[in-house]
Amino acid sequence: MLEEFKKQYIEKCIHGDGFDKELNSLFEQVLIVVFKDDSEKMSAFIQSINDEVLPEELSEVELLKQENTKLQAAIKSMQDESEMVQNAFMEVTDYVFSK
Repeated sequence: MLEEFKKQYIEKCIHGDGFDKELNSLFEQVLIVVFKDDSEKMSAFIQSINDEVLPEELSEVELLKQENTKLQAAIKSMQDESEMVQNAFMEVTDYVFSK
């Protein structure tokens, strides 16, 4: 019964338009028979399905950390390029003044 509910829940709620009469009936059966009318257990079961199927959303802090890492890499790249330009300029300057 749990596997059937899980299958239909994924098909109809996550990838479809939501509960229909059949899924609603199955929901009631699972709630009463399996979870003994304990709505918290039923809610936890549904959350476990969502956690398993849906990709984990990154928190705002994690997104900021990723952005910070990218920015640090870009800054490092710019610093390296700037150093190369400075070295090239010094070589040209040395060449011009050595003549």
